[in-house]
Amino acid sequence: MTTPGGGTCQVCGGPMPRLSTTGRPRKTCSNKCRSQSRRDRQRQAEPAIARCETELFGQACQRAAVYVVSVDGTEQRVCQGCREPALALLVSQGAAATAIEVRRHGEAVAQQAPGDPVRGRVLLIEDDERVAGALAPALRRRGLDVAWAGTGSAGLREAMVRSLDVIVLDLGLPDVDGISLLRRLRDVSEVPVIIATARGETVDRVLGFDNGAHDYLVKPYHLDELVARIRNIIRQRAKPSAQIYDDGVLRLAFAARDVLVAGNVVDLSEREFQLLAVLVRSAGAPVTVATIAAQVWGEIGPEAARKRTITVFIATLRGKLAAHGIGPDAIVTARGIGYYYQPPRPATAGPRIGYSHADRLLNSADPHRGSP
Repeated sequence: MTTPGGGTCQVCGGPMPRLSTTGRPRKTCSNKCRSQSRRDRQRQAEPAIARCETELFGQACQRAAVYVVSVDGTEQRVCQGCREPALALLVSQGAAATAIEVRRHGEAVAQQAPGDPVRGRVLLIEDDERVAGALAPALRRRGLDVAWAGTGSAGLREAMVRSLDVIVLDLGLPDVDGISLLRRLRDVSEVPVIIATARGETVDRVLGFDNGAHDYLVKPYHLDELVARIRNIIRQRAKPSAQIYDDGVLRLAFAARDVLVAGNVVDLSEREFQLLAVLVRSAGAPVTVATIAAQVWGEIGPEAARKRTITVFIATLRGKLAAHGIGPDAIVTARGIGYYYQPPRPATAGPRIGYSHADRLLNSADPHRGSP
């Protein structure tokens, strides 16, 4: 037996059919609406799942979001499959690759606390704009000051003019092979280099370390691992032992910019101090003119001009050190190469022969020293 229907369907809003006198009152007008109602209830009971917002043929993808892509504060959730097309679309629309940030969905955006010092200066040499565009902002969020160069020549130029703590180098560059660039970097800079590349064979690793790399990381790698390696290098460079040079006669405090000879303060200009610091960091080993020019002046024009400028500063530096008892032989000219600082020789039991600046200072302090 049936009775006239009443009310409206909770799903479609249509009129309800005639009702049976037995059973529970109906809330939907048809099996289709009943199934839709059940799916709606299940969806509401499920935990909220972020969906991909990429538009495909006028409709959102709706697959589970894995990443968040943001440009100038505007965020878009994307799935694994839509990540690359979304980045390519943004770049084609004029967004700068370095302005695009990519992070995993649910990952907290680590903001640097106001007033916190930057914990490291990093140069990223990477030709892939999408990689650089994701990596550079992520490193900045972790408190690092990041500069980016997309070619080997640009990277070399940045390394010569910037004060850096770490260089992250990709080997696959468009204008020069990464290993060749690494050799040139070692000629002009002592900044540690982390190679981050897809070349993972043993021969590639050995080649990298043999040419001066401090660390080697194979793509794909986790961002936290790269950050940990960068911070480890920065901690090593920040140790007090690395901030002071002391050979018993000459003492340099690099951070304080202090120079003392036998306990007496030597007044040097900023450039003169930088020049002396470059030499004593490689005490006993020649430092090329190109390296001196890069680390002290950044770049000072043609080669002839570089040599003249450095020659003048070397002469001035020798004169100021000589006024405190260190002779001109302390800074030695390596013909055809550059210059080097000659540290004092170790003490010997008998009389000393030679012209070591340490000998002169120590013998003048103790006239009986070296006598039988």
